[in-house]
Amino acid sequence: MSLLTIVEASKQFKVGRTTIYKAIKRGDLTPQKNHDGVQVIDAQDMIRVFGSSKKSVSHPVSENSTQPVSGNSGNNEDLLRELREQVKELKQDKEFLKQEISSVRKDFDDYKLMITYKGNLSSVETVETVPETGGNSFDEQEKQPKEQVETPQNEPQIEEKKGFFKRLFGG
Repeated sequence: MSLLTIVEASKQFKVGRTTIYKAIKRGDLTPQKNHDGVQVIDAQDMIRVFGSSKKSVSHPVSENSTQPVSGNSGNNEDLLRELREQVKELKQDKEFLKQEISSVRKDFDDYKLMITYKGNLSSVETVETVPETGGNSFDEQEKQPKEQVETPQNEPQIEEKKGFFKRLFGG
């Protein structure tokens, strides 16, 4: 269990110190105090949070070398298989969502038809209810005493306001 100071960890993992402090604040990393009172972080925690160390101890390989890396091919195949499974699942999710959308659209259209049908039905019901009252409505109106409402004739007529040009040119 190797302990790294925050500065050493930021250099070794090529991560900013503020990023490490944010990870500590979130609870992803647990700092400890060494005998000098300096905060140190376990290297395993750093690997868990930020991945493997960017600074490796292995010998450098030239860019032109075409040596196959046998250790990575197994990982690549696993990664490729996992990615294909994810693509398959995403396609299934996509199809499911398309079906859901078409179902919602169909329901929406059905509701629109129901609303228009109910609107037509309510107008039909009103037509049917009129004959039930009978044709006696005119007779009932004739039986009621006739009262005339007089409108007062004394009201002054309100003249229409004329605009500037109407007043100027007449009209």
